[in-house]
Amino acid sequence: MKPPGSFMKNTWKNPLPKIEGDLAEALTLLHNYFEQKGIPFALIGALVPAILLSPEIGMRETRDADHVIKLASWAEWETVIADLVQLGFIRSRGEQEHRLHYRIAEIDLIPYGITSGPDEVLVWRKSGNEMNLTGFSEVFEHAVLIEIVKGLRLPVIPLWLFAVLKILAYLDRKFPRDLRDLVYVLEYYESLGNGARRFEVVGAVGGVTYEIAGAQLLGADIRDKVSSKALSMVRGFVAQIINEYHHVINTALREEPSLVSDRRRTFVYQLIQAFQLGLRD
Repeated sequence: MKPPGSFMKNTWKNPLPKIEGDLAEALTLLHNYFEQKGIPFALIGALVPAILLSPEIGMRETRDADHVIKLASWAEWETVIADLVQLGFIRSRGEQEHRLHYRIAEIDLIPYGITSGPDEVLVWRKSGNEMNLTGFSEVFEHAVLIEIVKGLRLPVIPLWLFAVLKILAYLDRKFPRDLRDLVYVLEYYESLGNGARRFEVVGAVGGVTYEIAGAQLLGADIRDKVSSKALSMVRGFVAQIINEYHHVINTALREEPSLVSDRRRTFVYQLIQAFQLGLRD
């Protein structure tokens, strides 16, 4: 595992996302605190595609930022939370033990490395809720330092890992927004610049057009980079979607802001088919 501060730096220039106000201040405070304490961390949530894809694409706005932090015990967790409260963060009430508020900004912190459940299952102490952390072991290996506001670089997971975590999160908690975010990445993966990787796929892989080539590339990147356990779960998720009226597609489309058309439904299914093609050996 890479120590804090040893992440690769991203040299690709992209317009900075619209991160300002309370969220920008919260991210700066978290960065400074984790660096000072030597705690490995990375951004993993809906802010990731907002950072890695062009603002012109139109990713949904978000006031929340999800982080994974590497800890070894619940005692360390309580120390971190107490320190952050001293910095102005407020703990959420109820069962949302992972959530902090900084004025209007929401911060979700997920501790990785606390062995309180079987395999890679985190069992929250107060609520007893379980969280499957399969795939989280790759966060610290693949996160890359990216400038998200002027003068602030944070470790951010790549889009292919974001898609993996969204699929596994949906399998774990069945939140419709996870499917919305997945479809967004399926549609726009490798769409920036001149789309060179997409053009390489078109013609080389039967039935794959430029419009869905990004989904095929996403599947191939996941196949080549993710752990065998996570890959098996992703393949199992995709294999169940056998037509364009499957409940997964229905759920994803209901989350989109515009009215659903037959053309859009067919296109989303084609994205999933191309994704499945890329996942194959």
